[in-house]
Amino acid sequence: MSISLLVVGHANTGKTSLIRTLLRRHDFGDVNNRAGTTRHVESVNIQLDGKPVITLTDTPGFEDSLGLWEIRQSDDFARYQGADWLAPFCNSDFAQDEFEQEAKILKQLSQADIILYVIDVRQAPLGKYLDELAILASASKPIIPVLNFSATTSAHWEAWRQVLAERHLHALIKYDTVAFYFEDEKRLYQSIQSLMPDQYDTLTQLIQSREEAATLRRTLANQQLADLLIKAASTRTECRHYPPSDTESLLFEDKVRDLEGQYITNLLRLYEFQQGDVINSPLSIQNARWQQDIFDADTLKEWGIETGTSALKGAAIGAGIDVMSAGLTLGTATTIGAVLGATWKTGLRYKDTLKSKLTKHHYLCLEQATLTLLCLRGLSLVQHLHQRGHASQEAYQIADKSTNEALITPLKPHWKQAQQHPEWASASLPEHHPTKRAIQAILEAQI
Repeated sequence: MSISLLVVGHANTGKTSLIRTLLRRHDFGDVNNRAGTTRHVESVNIQLDGKPVITLTDTPGFEDSLGLWEIRQSDDFARYQGADWLAPFCNSDFAQDEFEQEAKILKQLSQADIILYVIDVRQAPLGKYLDELAILASASKPIIPVLNFSATTSAHWEAWRQVLAERHLHALIKYDTVAFYFEDEKRLYQSIQSLMPDQYDTLTQLIQSREEAATLRRTLANQQLADLLIKAASTRTECRHYPPSDTESLLFEDKVRDLEGQYITNLLRLYEFQQGDVINSPLSIQNARWQQDIFDADTLKEWGIETGTSALKGAAIGAGIDVMSAGLTLGTATTIGAVLGATWKTGLRYKDTLKSKLTKHHYLCLEQATLTLLCLRGLSLVQHLHQRGHASQEAYQIADKSTNEALITPLKPHWKQAQQHPEWASASLPEHHPTKRAIQAILEAQI
């Protein structure tokens, strides 16, 4: 049998938002800043291995707890002890009229194992909230206070702690349904364990499952970012002149931006968010000029050529792209391969890259400054989605980040290697590929 958690609180404190975050779903209930958004009771399960472990029941918010407490103390109900007053009240005219929303909450109290009382910690503990606590306490069910919006500093935190302690509610759960941290959710499950010892092992398995799922999401996000960087570094577009025409530049830039767009879509799907949760400002391709020595020792070593000789210097770079000469014939590639001490197959394999100044055809490739920018944007998105609550209403803006030299230094040789493999742009490398594993290891240290 699943554990029944009744989620209650004053109107607009984030009850539905809490459930969305626990479920990792953006489509449960209705969330906005208007008070009294939830008008009915709705239940949903958290499952483990296909079986329900926890049943979360969303309820309308208390709207007139002051008036409700006065009714509780009136002659009509004062004679009842403990939870005995709930049934007579729910069958009274009060429950059909002015306290219709509150009655929906009270009817669920008898079925709940634990009450999660959601508090907006940005608000002071006013009398209406204290009356709500008194009403809930009369049901004789354990209560776990959940202090929502706790990611930001609140002047009312200590006041809430004192008020709750006076009511013997010491096990407080700090939570934030917008800025989500798994450790907060873990503490919630641990508090439930202390109140439901018979379900201790099941809840331990649930915590472990949730931790593994979070770790897997980070790993998969890391793999997707590594794929993006490898494909972007190895992407080429041929142009006939340098500087390239506007059309040629736009064609190449669109390819790169499409890669980033697909990465964003895949990441949103992985974390179960919607496309509208992210606003993507166009990737800036800087106009700095730089030059690349295509045949330096590292590049030759990548080709299996052990020599310190550098030959056939790279062409000029402009408009944020590495321009490499193109158009060698098969014979020329073979000849250059022989001159460098390489095999015929090496010359054939890298004939596109060996196309130096022999023709006026060029390839456009991303420069490292733009790859760095792409990497930083990708990292920031992973970090944001990993801590974004599923009740967040504000879209995240992906913007250009300042260059991080400590990050890009270990990535440079791997990007340089990818530029020699245009075939990598069309298919994802296997997870065991040394270049992909190396990039992932560097990214894991940053995420």
